[in-house]
This record gives sequence, structure tokens and C-alpha cells, in this order.
Amino acid sequence: MTKQITLIILAFLLFSCKRKNENKYQNIDVSFQLKKVTNYQKLNNFQDANKLLKTLIRKNPNNAELYFRLAHSKTISNPNLFEIMNLLDECLKRDSLNYKALYLKSQGLMFMGDFESALNVEKKLLDNYPDSFILKADIASTLLFNGDFEKAIEFSESIIPESKNIYETERLIRVQIYAYYFLDKISDVKKGKDKLQQLGFETDYLQKLIDSKELKFENFAVGKNVGNKSCSLDELNIMFPKKN
Repeated sequence: MTKQITLIILAFLLFSCKRKNENKYQNIDVSFQLKKVTNYQKLNNFQDANKLLKTLIRKNPNNAELYFRLAHSKTISNPNLFEIMNLLDECLKRDSLNYKALYLKSQGLMFMGDFESALNVEKKLLDNYPDSFILKADIASTLLFNGDFEKAIEFSESIIPESKNIYETERLIRVQIYAYYFLDKISDVKKGKDKLQQLGFETDYLQKLIDSKELKFENFAVGKNVGNKSCSLDELNIMFPKKN
């Protein structure tokens, strides 16, 4: 009887070790396959990249990163917003702290016109990456699109000293210009235009905007106007380094 129990225990231990090794090799295989995905993408071969990612998801349905990678790939190759948002939700079900997926989700919410939800996601990201100027600038833009004009002006003004170059400064000044425009504070719009001119940016379109006064907010916060700068995978990895 004792011998039988010993054999059962040994068999269980051997099986457990085998399963651990299988998981280890499976993880290595996924990592290797993701390098192949990246190589396909660098060659603009998104068809094979997406096909491989779908295969990997079928074999590893609990791997959150795979859903994120497919969602990100589709933002470039096949921007079907509904499908992308579903993939991001699948990722976040498995890893609620996948910050890259959260960032893509905030962009999707912007395009859907759900600016309040986008703000909530962006604020959550900023809580975890409080030194990120990009996230702060994104919040300034989202406040504008959400119709929070006074908040957009105040917040963008508070972070201008953190901008590292004239392009970051330009972005925040433009947020202020449009917020002032929709508040019908044309004198402040002109001051913003002067600031952009001093930085060397073209402002003829702003003068036309001032003269015509035709732009309506309901036509502004839609379509290609909304959303923030799309990011490559490398840029996202830099923006959201893994936390220890």
C-alpha cells in the first residue's frame, strides 16, 4: 500500500514538473512569435501579423498582451473601432492594469464621443504615471472636447511650463485658443494667435476663424478633430514602462 502511494506521489510530481516546463516553453514560444509579429509589422505586412496574432490568441486565450497587440495592429491596418474596442476589453478583462491598452481605450472613447469616460481613463493613467507630460496634454485636449472650456484653459496654462519644446507649447496654446473661441472671448483668441506667431507658427486659418465666427462646437468635437496623436508600439512602451 505504501509503495502504491509513493508511486502516485512521484507520478503527480513528474506531471506537475512537465506542466511547468510546457508552460515555460509555451511562454517562450509566444515571446518568439511576437517578435515575428513585430517583423511583419515593420514590413507593413499587417495581414500576416494579424493572422499570426489571431492564431496565438486561439492557443493562448488568457494572454492579455496578445489582445492588446492585435488591437494596436488594427488601429494601423484596419481601424474598425468596434472590433478594436472589443479586443481592448478582452485584454483588460485579463489584465486591468495593462496601461497601454487603457491608453488605446481612451483614444477609442474619444472617437466615440464619450469624452467623460475618456477623461476618467486618462486620469487613471496619470495617477500611475504622474510625470507624463503627454498624458497631461491629452487631458487638456479632452477637457476642451468635453466642453469644459474654463478647465481646459486653466489646466493647459498650468502645464505649459512643463513643455519641453515649441510643439508641445503650441498644442496647449491651441487648446486655449479654441476654448476662448467657444467662450466668445475673441480678444483672448487674438492673444493666443499672437503667441503662436511669436513661436513661428502659421496662423492665417485662425484669422479666418475670427473673421467668420462660423465654427460651432457641435461641429468641432467630431470626426478627425478628436483624439490625440496615435502612437507606435515603441512609443507606447516608452510612455508606459513596466512597473516593478
